[in-house]
Amino acid sequence: MIFVAVGTQFPFDRLIRAVDEWASQHALTGMAQIAGGEYLPQTLQWERFMTTAVFNQHLQNADLIISHAGMGNIITALEHRKPIIVMNRQHALGEHRNDHQLDGLAWMGQLPGVYTASTQDELYELLARQHTLQAAPLDNDSRRQTLVDFIDQAIRASTSLSNRT
Repeated sequence: MIFVAVGTQFPFDRLIRAVDEWASQHALTGMAQIAGGEYLPQTLQWERFMTTAVFNQHLQNADLIISHAGMGNIITALEHRKPIIVMNRQHALGEHRNDHQLDGLAWMGQLPGVYTASTQDELYELLARQHTLQAAPLDNDSRRQTLVDFIDQAIRASTSLSNRT
């Protein structure tokens, strides 16, 4: 089962539609948190917003997480040892205020267990090999803290670059 989450601030119909169409064509089951999106999934089960408990339950039941490029979802997937596919919202498509998610996509893809896509084709390539995607191996708290520190530094660098443009 897959779990798709787009956060609570903005809809992300392009991601929801792409995963829903893939699910329909490949008899895939899943749950989607769609926020205020206009597209309503036809194959995936969905809710607009979820309590933390419901979100965590769906996350625990999932074999794969698919998300907008939100750090909260990435960290949660890593902590729960779930592989995650991250797709960025694009400013040019009216999906966000700027392209900070695109700016961070390159370093996000360096994280173990995090797979990135900026297009539907790239997303479909990852979904085609979803059973080979591996979760990040975090063996102890010191390695987890190293990962958190890396993410924190990357966020700061990305934010600094975004603020210059």
